[in-house]
Amino acid sequence: QAELIVGDQSGAIHIWDLKTDHNEQLIPEPEVSVNSVHIDPDASYMAAVNSSGNCYVWNLTGGIGEEVTQLIPKTKIPAHNRYALQCKFSPDSTLLATCSADQTCKIWRTSNFSLMTELSIKSNNPGETSRGWMWDCAFSGDSQYIVTASSDNLARLWCVETGEIKREYSGHQKAVVCLAFNDSVLG
Repeated sequence: QAELIVGDQSGAIHIWDLKTDHNEQLIPEPEVSVNSVHIDPDASYMAAVNSSGNCYVWNLTGGIGEEVTQLIPKTKIPAHNRYALQCKFSPDSTLLATCSADQTCKIWRTSNFSLMTELSIKSNNPGETSRGWMWDCAFSGDSQYIVTASSDNLARLWCVETGEIKREYSGHQKAVVCLAFNDSVLG
């Protein structure tokens, strides 16, 4: 089965069957922009985040041969209190990360979709202005690290388990809004 998943600003998620050009729609929240969709590497789950800060997760079934993939609602996570911008599953399919305008990247366990870690760029200094949005993220190949992109012109490498910043990548003149991670395994 060959399918394309598309989220749009009307709040719809379109599932296109590329062989038949048939289109099914899901509308988790009408008129709330879907900002990111992602399917885990095991093709067991699909996640989508929207401008309300919610993350929706579906179980995927079927999709073998000519059979169309069925999406069965799994859970709705009230992930963020501002726009959710990105969602990504880890390479080992055990984690789901969501990034937001609330200056956080949250990491959820896919076993029960409970919060594991919150990575925050919020300032602890009174009077310091916002550091901006957490735009994007990418897991390392071993799912032990995650890199985030943010409006404060930095990309940060974090340890997933501890939430500790391992390294900051600076020198960007403007907000870092997207990134990709190419690694075998970090040591």
